[in-house]
Amino acid sequence: MEKIDKLLNNILSLGLPEDVLKNPSIVIEGHKVVKEVPYPGILLEKKVLDDRIKVSLKVLPNITVEKPVHMCLSKLSPGDQLIDITIDIGENSKVKMVSHCAFKGKNIKHISRTNFRVRKGASLEVSEIHYHEKDIDILIDAKSEGVVEEKGSYKSLFKIDSNNAGKVRIEYTVDILDYATADIETKIAGRDGDDIYVKDIMYLKGKYSKAIAKSRLMALGNTKAEFYGETYGFGDYSRGHIDCSEIVRGNEVTVKAIPIVVVNNETAKVTHEAAVGSIDKKQLETLMAKGLDEDEAVDVIVKGMLG
Repeated sequence: MEKIDKLLNNILSLGLPEDVLKNPSIVIEGHKVVKEVPYPGILLEKKVLDDRIKVSLKVLPNITVEKPVHMCLSKLSPGDQLIDITIDIGENSKVKMVSHCAFKGKNIKHISRTNFRVRKGASLEVSEIHYHEKDIDILIDAKSEGVVEEKGSYKSLFKIDSNNAGKVRIEYTVDILDYATADIETKIAGRDGDDIYVKDIMYLKGKYSKAIAKSRLMALGNTKAEFYGETYGFGDYSRGHIDCSEIVRGNEVTVKAIPIVVVNNETAKVTHEAAVGSIDKKQLETLMAKGLDEDEAVDVIVKGMLG
């Protein structure tokens, strides 16, 4: 118990909120489940293999989970963390999930594969917030794909806004069926040496389906950041929008924002907007006049812009 408490305190020291360990929750360090708090209406299964861990989360039909389900994924030493996650939200159920990912050390690989299904009339809201040690050496390779069934809704947020992001590869692929909605948002601040790649693919297959893919990428210093947004309007009267905005600071920065829209139905409509800009100079000077140095002022602006 003392060893587990020490591990949990080490995780929290990276800035995670303390309620991450409260009901309902599961904490995974590397490939080991170190803490689990069950919750009525949620079936959770784990399987530890030689090279990875598999987690299956199923919410029974007609269940409203009042408290957010917390999943803490951490790797506090060199090596790989491979996680396969399956999420199944039963018909007319509603749940919010918050994944806190804590990483500390060098030569870390975090590879996750998520497959989800939001069934008829159900709602799933997922937030993945990363907490990294300063000057971390990490590869994040996260892919998520799933289906939102009739009248269902799916909303996701992926966020890294402090210290180095590392080498990041994020990809979402979502099928949206009749009267269903999907909202995907990515917020990442890259710093010296970081390399960020984000790709969102939305298939509006159902009639009156709706989707929005939004990215907010900040490239500070010697950073490379790319966003690719693809939305396909197939369903009758489907509606989609791609919104990508990137902020650059420094001379050795490469940013790219590419929205792609494809429509093969005369009643469908898909729009896009892309913008690349810089940090507001007046705002930076105002913060520095209050006693912050330039790096501290930039950090305040970054956190404010990424929310």
